[in-house]
Parts: sequence; structure tokens; C-alpha cells
Amino acid sequence: MLVARIEALLYRILRFAEAGHRLLLACIGLSFLGTLTAAWPVTAVVVPATLMAAGRWRAIAGVSALGSAIGATVLMLVFHHLGWTQLYERFPELATNSSWAQVVDWGRRYGTAALFLIAASPLPQTPALIFFGAVRPDYVGVFVAMLAGKLMKYGTFAWASSHFPERVGKSLGALLRRGRRQGTDDGEV
Repeated sequence: MLVARIEALLYRILRFAEAGHRLLLACIGLSFLGTLTAAWPVTAVVVPATLMAAGRWRAIAGVSALGSAIGATVLMLVFHHLGWTQLYERFPELATNSSWAQVVDWGRRYGTAALFLIAASPLPQTPALIFFGAVRPDYVGVFVAMLAGKLMKYGTFAWASSHFPERVGKSLGALLRRGRRQGTDDGEV
């Protein structure tokens, strides 16, 4: 219920911004706030905005990635100043969480390359930002890794949204037809 209300509010904000030619400004602001608060996924901003202005999908993906990268860097800065002691006092479940242990291990092994992969994937980024904030306060590296990963992810979502249904539908249809043909060819052998 709350998720539906948040999505409806985001849609109204984007629709209002698009009518006033401030869509990109709304995208960067909503992406920043969404990343900073984790109240909504940034894809809930990218996809509707792209559907409203399909010809601007590159700009929408770019400003959304920028807003999200800035939000992630600010979030990391906050976690850096909290430190481990305050972090474990506020979130004692982190000590036994398997996702947290995996992110810490990736961060130690691969550094900002792991953060880039996390940013480009659907994995939650907050545990990684907590780790990097407490252990590696490399703000420029984190910003660049987040920006690059988010550009890839949001660029993919924006492209698919801007080309839906014609190009995406044709590609999926061709893939399904090819799979059916191969399935029947395999059965005839």
C-alpha cells in the first residue's frame, strides 16, 4: 500500500515536472533523495520519466545516475563519520547478516571494482557504502564507481523503456520463436 502511494507520488511529481519542462531536474533530485533515503528505487524514477519523454532517455539515465551517485557518496560520507562503533550500536544485526559479510569480503578483495559491480547490479548498495564509509573513505573512487555502474544500469532501463514495446517486443518475439524452432528441431532428431 505504501509502495503504491510512493510510486503514485513520484509519478505525479514527474508528470508536473514534465509539463513545466523541468523533467531532468526532477529526475536528478528524486534520484538523489531515493538513494539517500532508500525510500524508493531509482528505477521508479527512470522508467516513468523515460516513458513520458522517450526521446530523452539518454539524458534521463545520465542525470538519474548522477543524482544517485551523489546521493551514494553523501551516504558514504555519513557512514564514515558514524564509524564502526556507532554503526553496530544502531544496527546490531549487521554483525550476523550474511549479505553484510559478503559485501565486506568483496570490498576487501576487489575495492571500488566491487562497488562498481554492486552499483550496476540489483544488489542493495547500502551495505557496500557502509563498508566503504567505515573502511575506505575514497570519495572520488566511490563516486566514479557508482556513477559508472548506475549509468550502465539506468541506461539499460531507460533504453528498454524508450524502445518498448516495438523494439523490445520484436527482439523478445524473435528470441522466443528461435527457442521454439530449436525446441522442435531437437525433438525431431
